[in-house]
Amino acid sequence: MATLTSRTRAQGGSITTTVPTEATRKMGLQPGGELYWIEDGMGGYHVLPYDPEVAEALRAHEQIMDEYKEVFAALAR
Repeated sequence: MATLTSRTRAQGGSITTTVPTEATRKMGLQPGGELYWIEDGMGGYHVLPYDPEVAEALRAHEQIMDEYKEVFAALAR
């Protein structure tokens, strides 16, 4: 696993940083996109390019669709 770094700087009342190019490619980030900062419980954060609650809902949807695919196919006829 590669370690990437970026330097912080003051911007108004906030602190900003630039996301390294390699990270933007791997995460599929686009200008204006959102990043979700999830506390890891050890004083740090995981940064995700998607909302983990939406991702969990989509996983649940896929499980339901797989479990009842015959029923949905019958209803579609």
